[in-house]
Amino acid sequence: MCFTPKPPKVVERDPAADAEKAAAEAQQKANAETALARQRKRRSALETGAGTALVTGQRKLGGD
Repeated sequence: MCFTPKPPKVVERDPAADAEKAAAEAQQKANAETALARQRKRRSALETGAGTALVTGQRKLGGD
C-alpha cells in the first residue's frame, strides 16, 4: 500500500479584518475604563457630599 501525505492546510488571514478586530477590542476596553473612572468620580463626589449638584445636573447650588 502506498501512503501519500496530505498537504498541510493553509490558514489565510485578512490583515484588514485583524486590524478591525483589534481596534474594536481596544475601543471596548477604553470604553470600559472610562465608565469605571466615571463611576469612581461619581462615587467619590457623593461620599464627600459635593455630588448633589452633579447628580441633579445643576450648575449652581442655588437651583438653576
